[in-house]
Amino acid sequence: MSFPENNEAYATCLLAEARQRTLDGWELPHLGSTTSAPSKIRKVGVIGAGVMGSGIAQWCAACGYEVVLRDMQPEFLERGMDVIRGIFAGSVKREKCTEQESEASLASITTTTTWDGFAECDVVIEAIVEDVAVKQTLFHELAGIVRPDALLVSNTSALPLEEVARGVSHPERVLGLHFFNPVGRMPLVELIVGKATSAETALRGLDFVKGLKKSPVICRSSPGFLVTRVLFFYLNEACRLREEGVATESIDAAMHRWGWPMGPMRLIDEVGVDVTAFIFGELAHYFPDRFQRSGICTRLLGLELKGRKNGASSGFYVYEGRESAVNTQIAELQPESTDLADAESIQARLMSVMIAEARRCLDEGVVQAPEDVDFALLSGAGFPPARGGLMRWASEEGLR
Repeated sequence: MSFPENNEAYATCLLAEARQRTLDGWELPHLGSTTSAPSKIRKVGVIGAGVMGSGIAQWCAACGYEVVLRDMQPEFLERGMDVIRGIFAGSVKREKCTEQESEASLASITTTTTWDGFAECDVVIEAIVEDVAVKQTLFHELAGIVRPDALLVSNTSALPLEEVARGVSHPERVLGLHFFNPVGRMPLVELIVGKATSAETALRGLDFVKGLKKSPVICRSSPGFLVTRVLFFYLNEACRLREEGVATESIDAAMHRWGWPMGPMRLIDEVGVDVTAFIFGELAHYFPDRFQRSGICTRLLGLELKGRKNGASSGFYVYEGRESAVNTQIAELQPESTDLADAESIQARLMSVMIAEARRCLDEGVVQAPEDVDFALLSGAGFPPARGGLMRWASEEGLR
């Protein structure tokens, strides 16, 4: 499609046309005909009742699917259901659905600490800890329980699909669906196709994503896929600036002024310092020649500073209700320099890292077009719409 010249209009058009994405141009192994309509998905299994698992289960139920939610302990399931009830209550309050619709959706969710109900699932989504060995064990067990035609889906945000599902029977039915938090509000889903993923599986996955009223960006399986990889290279560079002595508030103020809804240090607190440290480790493992890992998040964890996730109240900032202040412990851990970088230098350095990594994703075929990068970062990472999109902005600025 042709796009308008105005950046914000371009961003609006990208977001509007995204649900129409297809698999045209992707070369995938064939499992039967890909011209027939995908088989209907009616029942969804979700494994893991944490933040992502409960969010995925809630949204699937809200979109009319029957859901079975599994976790290891009854208290985990009850905590997850409390989250789900809270999301539905909020939807009713905001008049997104009626009380009757909310009750009907809640009634479509069952919970279990066993595998009851999973043999009837058309698709099973794992949303458990980001540990490749744990995920491999789960997929091996799951493969012997579900039907041979059931889709096996990972919600991993960083691990290559081939590692998650290594050794699983019928790997052609495995794909990734990377949802973004909060699931009900974020429009983007990265649909990850692995080396063994069949065209039929990819088409069924795409049909399912559209049934969830989400907008897919199709990615080839690789470490971090697109959004996680590009975003966390940027966050790591921000941490390296902090290690060089640039103040937390200077980094965040510079990037907020550039247009981001929040600065990178505050974003790390929202994502979780522990999650950030883990992803930094994964990227350092997969890209040892290019990813110069910052160690500041690991040092924060050593002081029990976990950010703002799951009730924590301190990371790069200290939080009390809606109020926040820079955490003075960080200055003790990593002294600030008296020679602070100016805002333009901070902006140029961090955005150049993001652009370089996005271009590598295009060169490697992780995604097919610059518009894929622009759409994904606009809808999944909070990229400023006024800039149009990362690749559009880079082209306008003549940046490479």
